[in-house]
Amino acid sequence: MRLIFYLSGEFEELARIEAETFLNVFDGHTESTDNQIVVGECSEEISGYFNRFGLIHEVSEHLFSCTSLEELKGRFESIKIPDGKICVRVRNIGKRKVDSLRLERELGAVLWRRGAKISVSKPDHVIKVYFSGRIHTGVLLHETDRKQFLLRRPDLKPFFRPGAILPRIARSLVNIAGIKEGVVLDPMCGTGTILVEAGLMGLEFIGIEAYRVIAEGCGVNLQYYGIPKNVIIGDVKSMGLREESVDGIVTDFPYLQSTKSLGEIHELYSSAFAEFERVLKGNSRAVFLTNLDVDALVKKHFEIEYKLYQRLHKSLTRRVYVCRKIR
Repeated sequence: MRLIFYLSGEFEELARIEAETFLNVFDGHTESTDNQIVVGECSEEISGYFNRFGLIHEVSEHLFSCTSLEELKGRFESIKIPDGKICVRVRNIGKRKVDSLRLERELGAVLWRRGAKISVSKPDHVIKVYFSGRIHTGVLLHETDRKQFLLRRPDLKPFFRPGAILPRIARSLVNIAGIKEGVVLDPMCGTGTILVEAGLMGLEFIGIEAYRVIAEGCGVNLQYYGIPKNVIIGDVKSMGLREESVDGIVTDFPYLQSTKSLGEIHELYSSAFAEFERVLKGNSRAVFLTNLDVDALVKKHFEIEYKLYQRLHKSLTRRVYVCRKIR
């Protein structure tokens, strides 16, 4: 099936990788990209996994893409009309703006004249029209419940420590690990944001945390959401897991400051990456956040597929590494 992914504009680069990973996992490929849009082809099995989306706002079954308003109206004269009541929704996401309400009425009138049943309040099907660099049209299949992420904000969890990543970012990172079924490892799990999202997505997971009080607090958070307390006290530099025993690694390194010695930083990252490679299955991904550029250390063990930057405030720019084990 051919799909349109409408992406979050908050961290669009990350959202795009998330969408493209979904397409690859479900035997597909990306056909084109646009501002906050990815169009691609994949198997219909993906529809059972829409509830996993993090930074993907909507997905629609692709009908057509075009370049002009005139072509858009012309295509509406011949598109297949779904059974049941329908409505048209127009979204401006590019520099070119249109009067969305007026255009919705005009396009709906075209379908009405062709015999379609129109219902704005209770439609059975919604035809989405996205005005980006091009115009993309499809039948809405899924809209992500974004309120859930606000309800799971780090400061609303029973056990809270400052610095935890946001749930929607954590979920996107888990998706980018590319695991359809299997075990996610967070070897520096902290309060458990990544583990909570992985668990709610239906994935198996293992959390490792060096400090007992934080590990116990992580367990409280997991229990709060009805998720197994799969957290152990351990050291990321020597995790004690079997070789090639996990399907993906997603973690957030501690944001080390300049007061730390260079030797301590080097030892942490060097030993951690060696352990990542040891426990990760072949051709699988390790996705991690850090405030440091550690390309040279990563390349000893992994291929860097993506490296993104996200400025959080004037003194902190976060790096997102997406790496693949190639040995």
